[in-house]
Amino acid sequence: MKKPVVTEITKKKIPMPFPSLTRVCAYVRVSTPCEEQLDSLRNQTEYYHRRFSNSPLYSFVGVFSDAGISGGNVNRPGFQEMLSCARSGEIDLIFTKSISRFARNTLVLLEAVRELKDIGVGVIFEEQNINTLSSEGEMMLTIIGAFAEEELRSTAQNNKLSWRNRFKRGNVKISANQLVGYRNNDKGQLEIDEHQAWIIREVYERYLCGKSINDIVREFREDGIPSFSKNIWGKDKIKRILSNEKYCGDLLMQKSFINENGKEVKNKGQLPKYFVKDHHPAIISREDWEKVQEMRKARSNRYPFSKLLKCPHCGSSLYHTTNNRGLVYWSCGRFRDYTKSACIGINVPEKKIMELHKVKPITEPMVIMEVKSQDGSKGKSKKNYSLIPVNEYRKEE
Repeated sequence: MKKPVVTEITKKKIPMPFPSLTRVCAYVRVSTPCEEQLDSLRNQTEYYHRRFSNSPLYSFVGVFSDAGISGGNVNRPGFQEMLSCARSGEIDLIFTKSISRFARNTLVLLEAVRELKDIGVGVIFEEQNINTLSSEGEMMLTIIGAFAEEELRSTAQNNKLSWRNRFKRGNVKISANQLVGYRNNDKGQLEIDEHQAWIIREVYERYLCGKSINDIVREFREDGIPSFSKNIWGKDKIKRILSNEKYCGDLLMQKSFINENGKEVKNKGQLPKYFVKDHHPAIISREDWEKVQEMRKARSNRYPFSKLLKCPHCGSSLYHTTNNRGLVYWSCGRFRDYTKSACIGINVPEKKIMELHKVKPITEPMVIMEVKSQDGSKGKSKKNYSLIPVNEYRKEE
């Protein structure tokens, strides 16, 4: 009989899995693009890089940021990119300085946080010490978010009052970023930039010599005159130059304002405007500027249908034109200025408009539509037109 062999059976050791690192990112935002706030944005970004880049506990995804965009606006590029990464499973945890940096609107705040929570992504608001994945996180967030939104409304109202007081005193600084012909000096005041100012003088001189706005646009494009912007010369740009009181040294404030929905709207008398004469150096003499305004007014009233006929394709006004044979047409201004890349256009003989006008006088803005009808005698289609009030017109998709 063989000697029995005893073998000890032990539990097989399974190697312990190495815990995966929490994938974190940070979100930072400043509400205005001024240099001071951009410095703050850079400091916040550097802080989070130092904090998480070499951390043994976290895998750092990066910093998402927005500058010069309100926290009440959900369509922030950096914010939306962060949400997109979270939805695709690239982020576990989001760090942000405070609720107001993440969102300034309670509804936007809660919708974003709840969506992130549903996919297992937490948000940590460091100033308020809130983790949205905790049981009490959302309750605290709702309360604090409501207070933050009310504080924003109060601050916005105070800012409006502050700006209006500055308007009343004439104590405002105007940015020259989009004002061709000017630049800001070290004190933030407007001064003439001769590198650009000659173009403004050229616009006024040509208009005073009898050139139309379209003539000036065409000549500037043909001559390669720089527009000092990303857009080429167009009718609207020339019109803004000819109507801007800043070029004769004056300043009209509160031409527009931010309404309750956070949108900028034109001030048509809802709020007072404030006028400052001789606010800064003039590029155009007051005499020439006033002559141009008189000419613009006279030209706008030259044709009876000016500003009353609208293009059915883009909504732009139709303008009076004469072809080489002396025939008068009304054509889409957008097509004329930018060609088919902007609008396919419409070209209506004035005699057709006069026929419509006799049937029903054109006294309000109307969209003019082309209607093809069959010519019974020749079997060919001919063009007719109909008018639809702008507020009743629905563009076909």
